[in-house]
Amino acid sequence: MTLTTPMKIILALLVIALIAVGFWLLDWQHKHTELAGVKQQKADLQAKLEQNRELVKALPVLTREKADLEEKLRQVVQTDLVAEKPELFVANYIKQIERVMLEERVRMSDPTFDIVNIQPGALTSSSPAGAAPEEGAEGADATPDALKSFPTRVFNMSMRGKYATLIDFLYQLGALKLERLVTIDKIALSPTEKNPAGSPTLTITIPITAYMRQGG
Repeated sequence: MTLTTPMKIILALLVIALIAVGFWLLDWQHKHTELAGVKQQKADLQAKLEQNRELVKALPVLTREKADLEEKLRQVVQTDLVAEKPELFVANYIKQIERVMLEERVRMSDPTFDIVNIQPGALTSSSPAGAAPEEGAEGADATPDALKSFPTRVFNMSMRGKYATLIDFLYQLGALKLERLVTIDKIALSPTEKNPAGSPTLTITIPITAYMRQGG
């Protein structure tokens, strides 16, 4: 069969069209997808850049607020709390914790709330505020500068009581009912009864870091 000139032209156009479609499928579409991904990545980075700019603008205000809070904390520990001797640290803490526990037992009507045992840790030595923490010192980086000059003891306590009583007890610690500043990093809870009626009595393991009162 002999192809006429119009047929040759049509066939050539079809071949060109097929080549163009193949190019679009194999190359241009891939590049178009990559370009779309790059544009999206650019938009995400631009949004993150704007967020960082806002944080940088707010940094001086946040720094001042941090300094003000640390100064208030220093005043509470140094001025509002009576100084104590290192040799009385443990005795004072046990006396205070027993008083607070008794108050909680009465206020929350929870006769199960009690201390099973207390194990006082070693007295830490004070370090100048802003000093670099010792290598391997657990939690050193999390200590506010205002508290780095105060000796501490970790009292590992085992307790039992109702959940609601424990929550109220923690609020009382935050309100300085122990007449000293304390911090808590973790709490372990487990029920002491199987299938109890009402709110179960819990076994509570709670290491409390207590700060020694140094006064002004």
